[in-house]
Amino acid sequence: MLFGSSAKKPSLDMIRRIKSCLQQALDLGDEAMITVTQLACLEDDCAPLETVVGLLQPGQPQRQHKIHKPTDAITPNDLLDVCEAWGYNVEQTGLNSLFKEN
Repeated sequence: MLFGSSAKKPSLDMIRRIKSCLQQALDLGDEAMITVTQLACLEDDCAPLETVVGLLQPGQPQRQHKIHKPTDAITPNDLLDVCEAWGYNVEQTGLNSLFKEN
């Protein structure tokens, strides 16, 4: 976030929901860590805020995916895009139900 910006911080509950949904959908072990960060987007034709989702696993390079919207606006479709970008095949209906549960 830029200094002096009045952008609202994302909901901690939403961050937890995103992490939990991905953790369950991808069936990741306890060693894996998912990060969710909301940042100011400075690229041309980009929303003012973007969400960067990262996956850290031992012995593997870090994976990350940018979603050009604020964290609180993330949907199951966005999480499906994250899974596909990371090379995981996940059912949309499974993500929908996991997202609602968390």
